[in-house]
Amino acid sequence: MEVLLSSDARTELQRIGGGLDARQPVRVKDRGIVILDPQPTLTTVQEKNHEQRQSARGPAAQSRQRSTRRQGSSDRSRTPRAQSRVVGLAGNYARQLEIVQGAYPGATLLPDEHGVWLLARSQVLAGLAREAIFLIALPYTPAVEPRGWAFWEGYGQVEWIGPRHTNFTDGSVCAYHPTLDNAWSPGGDLRTLLDLYSVWALRHLHLAVFDRWPGRQHAMPDAAGRSDPYYRLLQFKEAELCSCGSHRRYGECCRPHDLKLPFRLIQQEFERRNGGCNILDRAAPAEITASISSGGRNTPPPILEVHDFLRAHIAAKAGKNGGKPVK
Repeated sequence: MEVLLSSDARTELQRIGGGLDARQPVRVKDRGIVILDPQPTLTTVQEKNHEQRQSARGPAAQSRQRSTRRQGSSDRSRTPRAQSRVVGLAGNYARQLEIVQGAYPGATLLPDEHGVWLLARSQVLAGLAREAIFLIALPYTPAVEPRGWAFWEGYGQVEWIGPRHTNFTDGSVCAYHPTLDNAWSPGGDLRTLLDLYSVWALRHLHLAVFDRWPGRQHAMPDAAGRSDPYYRLLQFKEAELCSCGSHRRYGECCRPHDLKLPFRLIQQEFERRNGGCNILDRAAPAEITASISSGGRNTPPPILEVHDFLRAHIAAKAGKNGGKPVK
């Protein structure tokens, strides 16, 4: 899908990309519009300093999205994460819907046997002639993270957003690291989750327009837990920031080292660790794409059919329960 941007919107997108490269905090306004934070709060400055301390410990401790903040009415309270343990995730998410709709008009929750689907639209960038659509599976199991997909809709077309920074092999959004970033956890503020997705979509927009992913990024780990060189060679562009934590461009940082490695060998190692999947073997499930393309006429598929971690969790619990079905 061709990206049509006004001169002002293109300039703003480039400015935000430069800010992300410089680790400048961003804010997400209502309707999912991402802007550079004009006046970083004390909290964001503190967290930026925290990220710098974490960077000194190594890339595994870094956070990609922690400086993302919401800009909106001051009377909007966030839902405590601990609340889910008291009243359950179902009630937690249902009570948030009205507040979520204030930030993302038209957002809705679609019930499912094993959780709920969150469907929302984001404008992403002021002046953008298309929108991002997010369809996010929220299991009612606190131990299982959400699984969501993103699409561009505009000019009478619907297009999956990927494959950069999506999960293998279902092409779901990878907007934050569930353990390293501490950005969101089940039972958290749904607006914050949508904000993270909006910033991720803006990065994809920047990639489409300027051929470069802005800001820091993670790479899939190799067998030793370090950034996988095969993944970087195929996914990272030379002008993008390296994943090692140096805050240098990949082309002048780890790429020369990665190029010296036996390419076929590191490819085989990567595919062996990922069940034989090639690095480009990522796409949204057909049922998800059909649901979005139908404009809401087709309901989303059962969450259990498209959320492999939820299936594995339920199977593991059933095994501990003597094979009895467990929801």
